[in-house]
Amino acid sequence: MRLHAAITATLITAAIVTTPVARAACDISQTKCALNDGNCNIKFLNHTGLGTGSAHRTDLHQKASAQVIKIKAIEDDGGTAGNSLKIQAGASKTMNIDKKAKKDFAKIRITSPTMARVENVTMGCADVQAVLNGNGRCKVFHGQKSIEVTNFQFQLGYDCDNGNVSGPAKE
Repeated sequence: MRLHAAITATLITAAIVTTPVARAACDISQTKCALNDGNCNIKFLNHTGLGTGSAHRTDLHQKASAQVIKIKAIEDDGGTAGNSLKIQAGASKTMNIDKKAKKDFAKIRITSPTMARVENVTMGCADVQAVLNGNGRCKVFHGQKSIEVTNFQFQLGYDCDNGNVSGPAKE
Protein backbone atom coordinates (compact mmCIF):
# COMPACT_ATOMS: atom_id res chain seq x y z
CA MET A 1 0.00 0.00 0.00
CA ARG A 2 2.85 2.40 0.84
CA LEU A 3 4.54 1.59 -2.45
CA HIS A 4 1.32 2.42 -4.35
CA ALA A 5 0.97 5.74 -2.48
CA ALA A 6 4.63 6.60 -3.18
CA ILE A 7 4.28 5.85 -6.88
CA THR A 8 1.06 7.88 -7.09
CA ALA A 9 2.69 10.83 -5.30
CA THR A 10 5.69 10.66 -7.66
CA LEU A 11 3.46 10.60 -10.74
CA ILE A 12 1.40 13.57 -9.49
CA THR A 13 4.56 15.56 -8.70
CA ALA A 14 5.99 14.76 -12.16
CA ALA A 15 2.75 15.90 -13.81
CA ILE A 16 2.79 19.19 -11.90
CA VAL A 17 6.44 19.86 -12.78
CA THR A 18 5.93 19.16 -16.50
CA THR A 19 2.66 21.08 -16.83
CA PRO A 20 3.14 24.60 -18.20
CA VAL A 21 2.34 27.14 -15.51
CA ALA A 22 2.09 30.39 -17.44
CA ARG A 23 1.67 31.52 -21.02
CA ALA A 24 3.55 34.33 -22.67
CA ALA A 25 1.50 37.47 -22.23
CA CYS A 26 1.73 40.99 -23.58
CA ASP A 27 2.65 43.28 -20.70
CA ILE A 28 0.95 46.67 -21.12
CA SER A 29 1.63 47.87 -17.56
CA GLN A 30 4.31 50.35 -18.67
CA THR A 31 2.40 51.88 -21.57
CA LYS A 32 1.34 55.53 -21.51
CA CYS A 33 -2.33 54.70 -21.07
CA ALA A 34 -1.73 52.24 -18.21
CA LEU A 35 0.51 54.68 -16.34
CA ASN A 36 -1.77 57.69 -16.85
CA ASP A 37 -5.39 56.66 -16.55
CA GLY A 38 -5.52 52.89 -16.91
CA ASN A 39 -7.91 53.17 -19.86
CA CYS A 40 -6.07 51.19 -22.55
CA ASN A 41 -8.11 50.85 -25.72
CA ILE A 42 -7.40 50.53 -29.43
CA LYS A 43 -9.94 51.87 -31.89
CA PHE A 44 -9.92 49.81 -35.09
CA LEU A 45 -11.24 51.42 -38.29
CA ASN A 46 -12.16 49.13 -41.19
CA HIS A 47 -10.70 50.82 -44.29
CA THR A 48 -10.83 47.75 -46.54
CA GLY A 49 -13.12 49.61 -48.92
CA LEU A 50 -10.66 52.45 -49.51
CA GLY A 51 -8.19 52.28 -52.37
CA THR A 52 -5.34 54.39 -50.99
CA GLY A 53 -3.85 55.93 -47.91
CA SER A 54 -3.04 53.26 -45.32
CA ALA A 55 -0.13 51.12 -46.57
CA HIS A 56 2.70 53.26 -45.15
CA ARG A 57 5.43 50.89 -43.94
CA THR A 58 4.44 47.60 -45.55
CA ASP A 59 5.10 45.76 -48.81
CA LEU A 60 1.37 45.85 -49.58
CA HIS A 61 -0.22 47.93 -52.30
CA GLN A 62 -3.53 49.07 -50.89
CA LYS A 63 -6.56 47.99 -52.91
CA ALA A 64 -10.26 48.62 -52.36
CA SER A 65 -12.09 45.43 -51.40
CA ALA A 66 -14.77 46.15 -48.80
CA GLN A 67 -15.15 43.28 -46.33
CA VAL A 68 -16.04 42.47 -42.76
CA ILE A 69 -12.99 42.10 -40.55
CA LYS A 70 -12.62 40.23 -37.27
CA ILE A 71 -10.27 41.48 -34.55
CA LYS A 72 -9.35 38.91 -31.91
CA ALA A 73 -6.92 38.94 -29.00
CA ILE A 74 -5.14 35.60 -28.86
CA GLU A 75 -2.74 33.76 -26.61
CA ASP A 76 0.76 32.86 -27.74
CA ASP A 77 -0.42 29.39 -28.80
CA GLY A 78 -3.29 30.85 -30.86
CA GLY A 79 -5.98 30.18 -28.26
CA THR A 80 -8.71 32.70 -27.53
CA ALA A 81 -8.19 35.50 -25.01
CA GLY A 82 -11.66 37.00 -24.84
CA ASN A 83 -14.36 38.06 -27.27
CA SER A 84 -13.72 39.26 -30.80
CA LEU A 85 -14.91 42.34 -32.67
CA LYS A 86 -16.56 42.11 -36.09
CA ILE A 87 -16.37 45.39 -37.98
CA GLN A 88 -18.22 46.20 -41.20
CA ALA A 89 -16.38 48.05 -43.97
CA GLY A 90 -16.32 51.78 -43.23
CA ALA A 91 -17.15 51.28 -39.54
CA SER A 92 -15.03 51.28 -36.38
CA LYS A 93 -15.06 49.57 -32.98
CA THR A 94 -12.93 49.84 -29.89
CA MET A 95 -11.14 46.94 -28.20
CA ASN A 96 -10.56 47.19 -24.46
CA ILE A 97 -6.97 45.99 -24.16
CA ASP A 98 -7.09 46.08 -20.33
CA LYS A 99 -9.60 43.22 -20.35
CA LYS A 100 -7.49 41.23 -22.82
CA ALA A 101 -4.40 41.72 -20.65
CA LYS A 102 -6.21 40.10 -17.74
CA LYS A 103 -6.74 37.05 -19.97
CA ASP A 104 -3.02 36.82 -20.86
CA PHE A 105 -3.31 37.83 -24.51
CA ALA A 106 -0.05 37.81 -26.46
CA LYS A 107 -1.06 39.40 -29.77
CA ILE A 108 -4.01 40.55 -31.87
CA ARG A 109 -5.09 38.67 -35.00
CA ILE A 110 -7.00 40.44 -37.77
CA THR A 111 -8.88 38.22 -40.22
CA SER A 112 -11.39 38.44 -43.04
CA PRO A 113 -13.94 35.72 -42.19
CA THR A 114 -15.96 36.29 -45.37
CA MET A 115 -13.05 36.25 -47.82
CA ALA A 116 -10.98 33.07 -47.53
CA ARG A 117 -8.45 34.22 -50.16
CA VAL A 118 -7.31 37.11 -47.98
CA GLU A 119 -4.48 36.28 -45.58
CA ASN A 120 -4.78 37.48 -42.01
CA VAL A 121 -2.28 39.67 -40.23
CA THR A 122 -1.11 39.47 -36.62
CA MET A 123 -0.18 42.49 -34.53
CA GLY A 124 2.56 41.45 -32.11
CA CYS A 125 2.95 42.70 -28.57
CA ALA A 126 5.53 45.36 -29.48
CA ASP A 127 3.11 46.91 -31.98
CA VAL A 128 0.23 46.77 -29.46
CA GLN A 129 2.41 48.54 -26.89
CA ALA A 130 3.48 51.15 -29.45
CA VAL A 131 -0.16 51.88 -30.37
CA LEU A 132 -1.07 52.22 -26.68
CA ASN A 133 1.83 54.67 -26.30
CA GLY A 134 0.56 56.59 -29.34
CA ASN A 135 -2.93 57.69 -30.30
CA GLY A 136 -4.66 54.30 -29.90
CA ARG A 137 -6.08 54.23 -33.45
CA CYS A 138 -5.53 51.59 -36.16
CA LYS A 139 -6.76 51.50 -39.73
CA VAL A 140 -7.15 48.01 -41.20
CA PHE A 141 -6.83 47.81 -44.98
CA HIS A 142 -6.89 45.29 -47.83
CA GLY A 143 -3.67 45.00 -49.79
CA GLN A 144 -2.01 43.12 -52.56
CA LYS A 145 1.51 41.76 -52.46
CA SER A 146 3.16 40.94 -55.76
CA ILE A 147 4.96 37.61 -55.56
CA GLU A 148 5.59 37.24 -59.28
CA VAL A 149 4.42 39.19 -62.29
CA THR A 150 1.22 37.15 -62.61
CA ASN A 151 0.80 35.88 -59.05
CA PHE A 152 -0.75 38.14 -56.43
CA GLN A 153 -1.33 37.53 -52.76
CA PHE A 154 -4.16 39.37 -51.00
CA GLN A 155 -3.63 40.24 -47.36
CA LEU A 156 -4.93 42.46 -44.61
CA GLY A 157 -2.64 45.10 -43.20
CA TYR A 158 -2.79 47.68 -40.43
CA ASP A 159 -1.58 51.24 -40.10
CA CYS A 160 -1.69 52.72 -36.62
CA ASP A 161 -0.70 55.84 -34.74
CA ASN A 162 -0.66 58.03 -37.89
CA GLY A 163 1.70 55.65 -39.71
CA ASN A 164 4.20 55.05 -36.90
CA VAL A 165 3.11 51.41 -36.44
CA SER A 166 2.31 49.24 -39.47
CA GLY A 167 2.05 45.62 -40.43
CA PRO A 168 2.82 43.26 -41.85
CA ALA A 169 6.42 44.41 -41.64
CA LYS A 170 8.42 44.85 -44.85
CA GLU A 171 10.46 41.82 -45.76
